Amino acid sequence: MDLEAYLNRIGFTRPIAPDRRTLVGLIQAHLRTVPFENLDQQLGVEVSTQLDRVYEKVVTRQRGGWCFELNGLFGWLLKEIGFEVSMIAGHVGPNRPPSRVGGDHMSLLVECDGSLLVDVGFGGGPNEVIPVQPITVSQPPYTISIRRESDGFYKYSEHANRNESSFWFTLDNVDMSYFERANHRLQSDPKSPFVRTLTAQRRLKNEHLVLRGLVKKTINETGTSTVQLTDEAALIECLNDDFNLDVPQISTIWSSLSQRHDALFR
Repeated sequence: MDLEAYLNRIGFTRPIAPDRRTLVGLIQAHLRTVPFENLDQQLGVEVSTQLDRVYEKVVTRQRGGWCFELNGLFGWLLKEIGFEVSMIAGHVGPNRPPSRVGGDHMSLLVECDGSLLVDVGFGGGPNEVIPVQPITVSQPPYTISIRRESDGFYKYSEHANRNESSFWFTLDNVDMSYFERANHRLQSDPKSPFVRTLTAQRRLKNEHLVLRGLVKKTINETGTSTVQLTDEAALIECLNDDFNLDVPQISTIWSSLSQRHDALFR
């Protein structure tokens, strides 16, 4: 794996150092360039957490991925630059998980003038660092908060246009093997949202582009607009133009995508 190739992939050309300015710049460059996406899961292609395979997918083939891939690889990048980084486990959803339930989301804890939550794999809100403390910050179009809960849990929430997404996390350090069970389950369980629904997401400066099923949403400070994709050509064009994804083979499953979209959204 090559640091310079990764930086070229995300278009980061500034000098690098293990400081807050570099960290924020890397986060924003990564989110702008590398989408959150589950096209492999939709196509029945195995998704690996092995860093060399993730690197080949994201850097060499210029694809995106989900949290285990994107945060895992981004953590490697930060360590190569000299940041102090650890993996932490999250549980996505509005309700506090039982302590015995394993995490289904990977985030990063970076020590850089304090403990910072870093996440390029949630798809949406955090396009800057967030101090791990009770806090509310504005990162348009989102208002983001971290709340300290009981038993060592924190709750991350992002709000935009009366919608909320959240996950719960602790500060316990884990390694990649911790996520193997969730990585397998979320791409194989028919009930998994990543199996049931195609998604691609891209976070821009003050805007969040979300493709879910066959509906593209643009979330910004003025509200949310939606566009329905009506055929294979529109899907391929949307993936190319809005999410930097050149995956023409997705057209081979248009029929099943349409059926699942109708079942879930109508």
